[in-house]
Amino acid sequence: MDIQHRALKLRIYPVKEQEVLINKTFGCCRQVYNTRINERCQFYENIIKPELNKTKQKELWKTLKLSTEKELKEKFEYMKEVSASALQQSRMDCDQSFTNFFNSIKGKTNNKQKFPKFKSKKNNNKSYREVQISKDCLDFNLRTVKIPKLGEVKFKNRKLNEWFNQNGLSYKNITIRKNSAGQYFATILCEREYIYKKKIYSNNENQVIGLDFSPANLYIDSDCQSGKDFGYIAQKQNHKKQLTKFQRRLVKKKLGSKNWEKARIKVARLENHIANSRLDFIEKETLRLVQNYQVIGIENLNLIGISKFLSNAKNMVDTSWSTFVSKLEWKAKKNENNCQIIKSDMFFASSQICSCCGFQNKKLKLSDRSWKCNCCGIEHNRDHNAAKNLKNNALKILREAEEFRSVENVEESLSTLVDFALGAFDETEKTNREIV
Repeated sequence: MDIQHRALKLRIYPVKEQEVLINKTFGCCRQVYNTRINERCQFYENIIKPELNKTKQKELWKTLKLSTEKELKEKFEYMKEVSASALQQSRMDCDQSFTNFFNSIKGKTNNKQKFPKFKSKKNNNKSYREVQISKDCLDFNLRTVKIPKLGEVKFKNRKLNEWFNQNGLSYKNITIRKNSAGQYFATILCEREYIYKKKIYSNNENQVIGLDFSPANLYIDSDCQSGKDFGYIAQKQNHKKQLTKFQRRLVKKKLGSKNWEKARIKVARLENHIANSRLDFIEKETLRLVQNYQVIGIENLNLIGISKFLSNAKNMVDTSWSTFVSKLEWKAKKNENNCQIIKSDMFFASSQICSCCGFQNKKLKLSDRSWKCNCCGIEHNRDHNAAKNLKNNALKILREAEEFRSVENVEESLSTLVDFALGAFDETEKTNREIV
């Protein structure tokens, strides 16, 4: 038995009074977060830093007393208007960011965390989190969501996934967000208990596919098809003229004026539409792949490093390959999909190796889009050949893993037999001694 988490994201439409209260909550949460960082920094500069003895520094850290939400409410009356739970979560987020920073310095975690920064009022992406939510906070008949302090807020109707209609579902928290385009969203975190079933993979090669990265097509697969065959469009290049037009209008406006804000919202809405269109295709395409194939072979790439030395870096970034891979891995791990993602090594020469005979052409350049094998004489398309090699490598890794498991099972059975035999020998020896 394990616990599964999913998030349900809803576009909400608050009325003017609710919108004002949401913006007040954003400001108060930001103030709690920034006050806590400022108090820690001031304590370090004034008390800890002048003391050179490390043992005394540790004792001084214990005397640190930070302002609580109650003290801040007494100092600032407007904080009483917003949700107390939201302020508490902001304080906990600040403490957690410091904990993560110190753990990364000590080497307790592999992820490198930077020193916590102050939250800016000018940042157009804002959010706060509520933990104390009711079990019946969602009403799909009236299309409303119940949020603490705000009451019932209308949301856009949408088709729910089967996962959210199952029994035993509980709501953990709700996050209210406002993006740069001025749109509001409510994200509800849900959890349920789930029993994971063992995945069974067949030896059918038709259920295995290799995906080679392509800046223009997103990917080229081992079946000689590309992302464009399934509806891939480079969204930012497709909306380039319209985006350039809005950006030029924004530059001509006076910074901070009402017309500048209107132009900024137009740019933000178009960029939001581009991001949503790209993500929509990635969600649908990754779902299609994990449902139709049992094994998918991909390559591990450092696209940030590669894009520095290429002329088509715009197309490379527009593919959002890292998001595509992460979505593919996450959906393959789900128990509903009997799929496995196998990543080839970063230095695996998928383009240079002949997929038929295994000959490696080390003289192959990046500009060579097709090449002829010197060993078997077959002419290869560079990307299609790389996809075939990724498929073959995935099959090889899978077979080696199966052989290793079978050897482990044999060793375990042998060890149990030996233990049983030794146990039986000890019992016979014991009985012989008793008879003597």
